[in-house]
Amino acid sequence: MDPAGRPLGRARDGAGVHSVGPNVPASSRNRWVRLGLQTAFGLALLWLWTRTVSLPEVFAHMRVGSWWPIPLMILFFLITSVIRARRWLLLLRTLAPVGMVRAFAMNATGGLLNYVLPIRAGDVARAWWLWRRHRIPGGSALATIVIDKACDLAGVAVVLAVMETAAIAGLVSAPRGLLGAVALAVGLLGAVLGTALLGPRIARSGLARRVLPARLASALAGQAFAFRAGARGLWTPGLAARLAGWTGLAMVIDAYNLNLLLVAVGANVPVLKAMAAYPALLLSFAVPAGPGYLGNLEVAGSLILGGGLGLAPAVAAGAIVLYHAITAGYALALGLIGFLLVGGRRRVRAGGPRRIAVFHCGFTYSGGGERIVIEEVLGLRRRGFQVECYAPTVDGSRCYPDLLGEVGVRTFLPQLPRWFPFREAIQMAATSLLMPLYAWRFRDVDAIVGCNQPSAWIAWWAARLIDVPYVVYLNQPNRLVYPRNIDRETGWVANADYRLLAEIVLRATRFVAWADRRSVQEADQLLVNGDYIGDIIRGIYRREAIDCPAGCHVATSGFPLPVEARFGGGLTINGYPIRRPYVLLTNRHYPQKRFDLAIRAMAEVRAVHPRAQLIIPGPATAHTSVLKELVAELGLTDGVLFLGPIKEEELQRLYEGAAVYVYPAPEEDFGMGVIESMAKGVPVVAWDQAGPTVTVAPGTGYRADPLQVGDYARGIISLLDDRKENQATGERAFEWARRFDWERHLDVLERCVLEVARSHEQVAAEAATA
Repeated sequence: MDPAGRPLGRARDGAGVHSVGPNVPASSRNRWVRLGLQTAFGLALLWLWTRTVSLPEVFAHMRVGSWWPIPLMILFFLITSVIRARRWLLLLRTLAPVGMVRAFAMNATGGLLNYVLPIRAGDVARAWWLWRRHRIPGGSALATIVIDKACDLAGVAVVLAVMETAAIAGLVSAPRGLLGAVALAVGLLGAVLGTALLGPRIARSGLARRVLPARLASALAGQAFAFRAGARGLWTPGLAARLAGWTGLAMVIDAYNLNLLLVAVGANVPVLKAMAAYPALLLSFAVPAGPGYLGNLEVAGSLILGGGLGLAPAVAAGAIVLYHAITAGYALALGLIGFLLVGGRRRVRAGGPRRIAVFHCGFTYSGGGERIVIEEVLGLRRRGFQVECYAPTVDGSRCYPDLLGEVGVRTFLPQLPRWFPFREAIQMAATSLLMPLYAWRFRDVDAIVGCNQPSAWIAWWAARLIDVPYVVYLNQPNRLVYPRNIDRETGWVANADYRLLAEIVLRATRFVAWADRRSVQEADQLLVNGDYIGDIIRGIYRREAIDCPAGCHVATSGFPLPVEARFGGGLTINGYPIRRPYVLLTNRHYPQKRFDLAIRAMAEVRAVHPRAQLIIPGPATAHTSVLKELVAELGLTDGVLFLGPIKEEELQRLYEGAAVYVYPAPEEDFGMGVIESMAKGVPVVAWDQAGPTVTVAPGTGYRADPLQVGDYARGIISLLDDRKENQATGERAFEWARRFDWERHLDVLERCVLEVARSHEQVAAEAATA
């Protein structure tokens, strides 16, 4: 592999990576002898080179005249290293769940080893790491490495052949030595693939039996058989096209880097002509060489830049020495970073997986999705897991202020000041786009739980980059991509930040839809918030999912409160006097929650029960004023109270003392308020559609005909009319709520997290006994 991370290697080494296992002493001695001979050859070339150029002139011409191309070269080297790691990953992904960071690190470290010890050291190391960490057999590992090498060699051969064909046709003037470079490239490619594919025939031939030791012939045949078996499973037309695309892109960028080098030293060469010389220069990394390719690169580079591009000998020599210095520094720096990132055997924690990262889309209001994540984090911690929670944006003053401090939510990136325009939108977008830069933070977790988008997308990136399994939990499909009917009618974007995000998504719908679908479909496990929305999610994402409905805290006994406690007396919250019996509605003040339907129903209820009140707690939104206007219009100023923000303790008091709980949202995915009220023994009135078809069982409340306000009001009136039946319904609701106890939710979540984490660690357990 050359200093910039190009996995060429030497042709005779292409199929010679030994199976990972005990070393053969004789083979080891032969490699070191060969390294000594290659080193001597490289030093001889270097001595000859110094005899043909004037070193003072070389040093004069290697001075940088223009510095801006140098950092650009390094950036382009990094980009092509990432491209080639991605190309290799295409081959590895069919064998094991290798992360992008790990593939990049193995490539970088293997490149450094090949650079320092060009005797297959980097190839052997890559195969060894694949075995130790991912349990990929030697033959399959070899197949990926050889195909990876062959891609660059094939690219060089194709480019040089095209140039020679164009020269023969008289379209361009052929540089000196072009035909020889074509022959060398084709010969090297043939040697790499031929040795791998024809190994068994060679080993069984009469000549091989007479010349090669039996042990070596047997090893050659076995390795070639393993390679062929591995390659057969890897190679498809689609994969070949993708490999060719990545190879071509990397080669174009690297070729332009050679042009930048010439610009830096002040050599005036046309851009395309300079780029055309690069494939021939790349061949110098594919022939036997000493450590650091010392001597080989100087001689080859001087010939190509001097003879091929027509530069003066001193200028060509100075330029290639500078190129050698830059690529050597890059290989050393990148290789050392690779050593830090690559790791060895996957660690298996004593006692099983315990470290979990939970991602959520944000904590900026007190919603059901946020409550689920809070309960999951705190519940898993009670069960002995080390759980950290992350989100793009957090506002502890607006989202469950009584609970969020205990969770200790961390943000993925530093938070912008509160006064910053579109703060939440920018933080969410930046977190989604910059995940590759901070994925390393999660390298030590055993599993990730991504709750809704963009958390699933962020978890997907972490899985691809650092090889961590992830579970996706969805309350609903991505509503920016799959809006509900109610969203289309009323809109669901409640503030300027989300309107900005919606505008961005509308202009990138295809990409967002692809990212959403990909991150959900490729999750190790998918959990959904109940059977109703689960069926919708299964249909949209076309994959299986496990029902894991939201929960509630259900006491052992004590609910419902005695009927006298719920139908007599009163209480005061936030300065508002509340009379019993009262009807409770707890939701965010958003249009799609359709509070207006419950308010209109209360107008009919008050005709029968004039003292009944509808109590609506929660912070005001832009929609609250619209609701208050409706209340005034219907003459219900005394009958509908908006309490504003309240504490969790006060919310629980309201649940306990309510005579009826109403849930007017017509297309709600689940509805946590329903089961939270049932957990206090309060009967529920909701629509006979969407989430309540799962949460409101027969005998636990009243399911009205969808959007029929009169029927909705009748349900409330019937529960206020008959206190005895109200109490009996509350008792049934209390028992039904046990089906949604938070501990059941945590049982499902814990089982799935452990299952995917242990499955991912199985490779480590096998490697530990290898």
